[in-house]
Amino acid sequence: MSLAARAVYRLASRVSTLNLRPKPARHASRPTPSAGGHATRRRALGLALTPLIIVSSSSAASGSNAMPETYPRPIVVPPPEGGATTAVCIFLHGLGDTGHGWADVASSMPFEGVKWIFPTAPTIPITLNGGMRMTGWYDINDLSIDNIKDDRAQTLASTEYVQGLIKAEIDGGVAADRIVVGGFSQGGVIALQTALRFPERLAGAVGMSTYLALREDFPDAMSPHAKDLPVFLAHGTADMVLQYQYGVMSSELMTDKLGMTKVDFQTYQGMGHSACQEELQQLAKFIANVLN
Repeated sequence: MSLAARAVYRLASRVSTLNLRPKPARHASRPTPSAGGHATRRRALGLALTPLIIVSSSSAASGSNAMPETYPRPIVVPPPEGGATTAVCIFLHGLGDTGHGWADVASSMPFEGVKWIFPTAPTIPITLNGGMRMTGWYDINDLSIDNIKDDRAQTLASTEYVQGLIKAEIDGGVAADRIVVGGFSQGGVIALQTALRFPERLAGAVGMSTYLALREDFPDAMSPHAKDLPVFLAHGTADMVLQYQYGVMSSELMTDKLGMTKVDFQTYQGMGHSACQEELQQLAKFIANVLN
């Protein structure tokens, strides 16, 4: 059995009983199962969980010349048991959250040799929330498919920043095809932009409860390696923040218009703008497959 397969086997036995909610002592609100019976974790609009394992990086790259001072230092979780880094997973949070909000994923997916990086978005005014300043990868004016307008400048700035993180890992000795980039909600938007535009072939991309922005840029902006890039897309049918149709539309666009051949779109009945255990198990299998 390969190292990645053993990691998935361990995860499958752990996630089925894993308590993904914060400890009561943290005084965080506990999520309730969705209508579809999924145990969910809220990850949207300022709702986040306290990470289980946090290791601050003292050498994380700022990545881009575009507003580097506004991107806080990422949370970095090294490979389990102090092993050497042979692969990297970069995962981006949603609006109003921070890298801490998803850092517990690393401890629930202890892949041998895999370092996790959880960046935090800059604090910017958000039009949707009356101009209130909060962490966001880009400004957003509306949630409806018909009225939403892409914030091109900040979306591309955040994309460049994440590409800088990837380049820093490559410079450190990790091959591009051993790097996965993913995200939830706004973070998924930036992850997809990063993966489709990156000049080298990455191991895979993940977009959870998200959509493909700047659609008019594609396919012209696509890297030659993007067509056979493995992509894991996931969306809940009861998502009232970014409606399920966003996921359907993005999946169809990537496969039909862009000709991408390895897009896996997973639907979760009754799940809102959240993540569930089934989804995380499938995410773990996806990561293991692309890194195996």
